[in-house]
Amino acid sequence: MAENIIYYGPPGTGKTYLLQNMMSDYIDYQVSDAQIVNAYTRETKDWILIALIMIQSHGKMKPSAIQSKIDSLKLGKRVSVASVLEAHSMNVALADIIRKTPSIFFECGDGFWYVSRIKIQQNMPDFFEKFLSESDVERRYAFVTFHQSFSYEDFIEGIRPAYIKETNSIDYSPKDGVFKEICKTASDHPEKDYAVFIDEINRGNISEIFGELISLIEVDKRKDMENELSATLPYSKDVFVVPRNLNIFGTMNSADRSVGTIDIALRRRFKFIPMNPSAKAISDELTLNHVDPQNVDGINVIKLFDTLNSRIELLLDRNHMVGQAMFMSVRNADDVIRIIRDKIVPLLEEYFFNDLQKIQMVFNDLDESGELRSDAIYMHSTLSVDSYFDFVGDYLILDKKRYFINPNITETSLKHIYGE
Repeated sequence: MAENIIYYGPPGTGKTYLLQNMMSDYIDYQVSDAQIVNAYTRETKDWILIALIMIQSHGKMKPSAIQSKIDSLKLGKRVSVASVLEAHSMNVALADIIRKTPSIFFECGDGFWYVSRIKIQQNMPDFFEKFLSESDVERRYAFVTFHQSFSYEDFIEGIRPAYIKETNSIDYSPKDGVFKEICKTASDHPEKDYAVFIDEINRGNISEIFGELISLIEVDKRKDMENELSATLPYSKDVFVVPRNLNIFGTMNSADRSVGTIDIALRRRFKFIPMNPSAKAISDELTLNHVDPQNVDGINVIKLFDTLNSRIELLLDRNHMVGQAMFMSVRNADDVIRIIRDKIVPLLEEYFFNDLQKIQMVFNDLDESGELRSDAIYMHSTLSVDSYFDFVGDYLILDKKRYFINPNITETSLKHIYGE
């Protein structure tokens, strides 16, 4: 059964990362046994062997099936599949399990394990080029980012002039858009699942981009469904119907000002799944990399993260909170300082552009009497009228605060955020 899903949440909550992981489920590598044996002969790393076997089976297998496959390859070496999966697992480690890099496998229920191709590339960028460069690849998805100038002609079909060099002429015939192309491919292969991924779906003009097809994407109105619905396209005059094996996934940044204008027709035809800031995701990632999330050079990153978001929610709303993605790479206090300085502060300056003192409140930079702490993160100096003007006439000019980031943020500054 096809799905129409939009994942929404504040920036940095992993929406685009989720789409990237989902895309890997729609990529098929034709991996031969000879390629697997050759790779293992060259590298002799058990995780590479198991990863390639799982990719050959489209990324998801039970340990028993992996073990049977290894035995059939007659490698002359016993490989303990369960031990390798646990050692390179993305799941939170048990006390008696020693984890190794890279962490690329995770248990996904019903006894199945999954290999993350995104994690493989992050840890070994040349993995696919090195071991699968000769493999045939089938991509069963289309990806597009909506923006203000994106149109029906780009998404469905339209007249887009194209220069023909051979005849030195311009072709004005209707051209298929991204959505129509993937629909055609999905219709030709009803035995497989296909998907279209739409990043920043709320930034486009939904009514204009989907046009008359907004009704056709409903699951019960797909091809061969009980309420099948078709439409005649305006340019090609083709009779068009959306196939039942095409999933539509989108992302939406809830902090974006255009969220409130989302077409009600879109809301009725998609399932909306929230992606909220997750301290647990930070804890799991840091723990996986042998970093104590509650003691990064004395800084409790989890408490800092939760406190920042609670203050932002109080001063603004929950749609503008800080996402966990910003903290996933933390390894020491300098990383936390860099994230605050280079990522958090610019974001807060956008949120509170007309009231910058609230940024000081977010960081707890003001003491009980409202005075600026000496080690504040977001500091200010005062532009005094008397210092710059000898005469102001009838103008009422008030002193003004000039805000700036402390160039010497310390661990103590960070601890002040959560009250230590």
